[in-house]
Amino acid sequence: MLSWTAQISVLLIAIPSTRLALDYDTLSRIIDHPVAWLLTRPLFWAMMGVVFGPYVFWRGLQSLRLKRLIKNIPRSTIRAAALGPIEVVGKAVGPYTLVSPLANSECLYYRLVVLVGERGAHKVTDEMCAPMFIDDGTGKLMIDPRQAELAMDAYEGGTHSEYLGHVVARHGFSKGDVVSAQEFCIRPEDTIFVLGTLRENPWAGKNVDAHASALSRIGPGFVSEAEADIQRRSVYECLDPAIPSGATQLSASEFDPYPPVILTKGSSFVISNRSQREVVSDLSWKSIVYIWGGPVVTLLGVWRILKHLQLWGVLP
Repeated sequence: MLSWTAQISVLLIAIPSTRLALDYDTLSRIIDHPVAWLLTRPLFWAMMGVVFGPYVFWRGLQSLRLKRLIKNIPRSTIRAAALGPIEVVGKAVGPYTLVSPLANSECLYYRLVVLVGERGAHKVTDEMCAPMFIDDGTGKLMIDPRQAELAMDAYEGGTHSEYLGHVVARHGFSKGDVVSAQEFCIRPEDTIFVLGTLRENPWAGKNVDAHASALSRIGPGFVSEAEADIQRRSVYECLDPAIPSGATQLSASEFDPYPPVILTKGSSFVISNRSQREVVSDLSWKSIVYIWGGPVVTLLGVWRILKHLQLWGVLP
């Protein structure tokens, strides 16, 4: 029995009214290598253009909307920031740090995107964050970076890291299942640009919980100092358990883990280690290419499909 890809391949050839003749060798190649055969068919790419062209156009509109939003929202200092959408620029700081799984670098937040399984069929996203603040010289503002669009370069490599094996194991996979991995990090003292929504912190004020422990998460899900210490020791197994791991910063007492306001996701949420001008420039060319390229690819795909229908005698 033919696989589904082989059946599709045969179906693309065996269209009613087609005058194309198949010899045994051609059919054998299709059955043995259906994917490779599909990739050489102009009709396949025409269908992909019709399917993905509108999506590319939509992405272009999203980039254009975000670019206009960034340009229309005035940049604010932390001291003068009001509740609602704001833009701020400053240095990323925090009371203690984590260790990123791939680069093994000091960070306040990491997001790991891993493709696992046969040909990367499954996508695993893992993220961890210590209490993170942005400091622009006028004050410090807590940021919850989850769900943010990270406009920064990813680190690729280190797929043989032992700690990476622990990360994918939490999602039911082994290190041998890893096909590729990308890591996004925000490190201490990184200059970052943030577009988000400043709102009242629902976790303001430390609540006494009878079931809380040293490993209990803080606020929206920040790891505690004790959990950060355990995470660091799982990466650096040579650390002496009798001495501090080095996760805590000297200025840790300066940070309030339960501030009255927090910068988080709203209608748009972007964190970048590039300047505002660079982010806007990147969005500008993306919006132009996607908005014009999407319809062009779609129209070319439709034209190609109509030409094939004419060749097969379906259309006059």
